[in-house]
Amino acid sequence: MQEKNNSKVYKKLLASRLFFLFLIPICSALLIGIFQQFYYWYQIGKESNALKTEIANYNKQKEDLGKLIDYYKNESNLANEARVRLNLKKEGENVVIILPAATSTENGEALSLKDIENMPNYQQWWYYFFGK
Repeated sequence: MQEKNNSKVYKKLLASRLFFLFLIPICSALLIGIFQQFYYWYQIGKESNALKTEIANYNKQKEDLGKLIDYYKNESNLANEARVRLNLKKEGENVVIILPAATSTENGEALSLKDIENMPNYQQWWYYFFGK
């Protein structure tokens, strides 16, 4: 008998509007929590993928630096780089320096770089384009 009363009470409770209004905020809070968790997992996955690509880039840089180190372990390559970057020369080697050609004036005299720098800007442009 008491079970019938309990079941009637539960049925009345489930059918009441007050219970339904009480249940709406609880369900919506649970749904919001679930969606927030899914969004958090999405962000974590996205960040994880970004970190994986960054790791791949760093591994590629590591390989490139390893190849560069192997390149510089060879004495001839190291000497070539020293000659190019530090302007060094081997013993017995002669160095040639090529200066820019001087510009000539109308009367055949050569203008030095200082003469050109002392000219007004429009004349410098004229010499730049026309060489006269």
